[in-house]
Amino acid sequence: MVVTGSTYYYTGGVFYVTSGSGYVVATPPPGAVVYAVPTATTVVYVGSAPYYYVNGTYYVPSDQPAAAPEGYPEPDAAEAEELPEMTEDDHTYEVVSPPVGATVTYLPEDAAEQVVSGTTYLVYDGTYYRPFVSDGETIYMVVDAPT
Repeated sequence: MVVTGSTYYYTGGVFYVTSGSGYVVATPPPGAVVYAVPTATTVVYVGSAPYYYVNGTYYVPSDQPAAAPEGYPEPDAAEAEELPEMTEDDHTYEVVSPPVGATVTYLPEDAAEQVVSGTTYLVYDGTYYRPFVSDGETIYMVVDAPT
């Protein structure tokens, strides 16, 4: 799939980009649309909106078309006209930027601790999380980047 001018490959819940003669794991790009989220996702809510979270990536249900899975060619124009319309219960999933206010129970292992003006944050892929304890368990909330 092409997202903001860059080509990505997606399989098994992981995004890849080419590197030399092979592929390397890439950060999922906001705007990418896939047919299904990885099976290990956790549903988190910001207000009443559901987000599907896994390893620092957030997905939302979408009605945008997704690229055909590898091995399945995109339909040509005549075939596309014959495909059934998506119903309200059918959807794809779009990668979105982490929503401020989302709380999650875990972060990727390479999230880095950063102290800003005496406050400790964990930072993953440019997103700041504020850790706090709830019912004896540490959870992490997406917050605006401190200034």
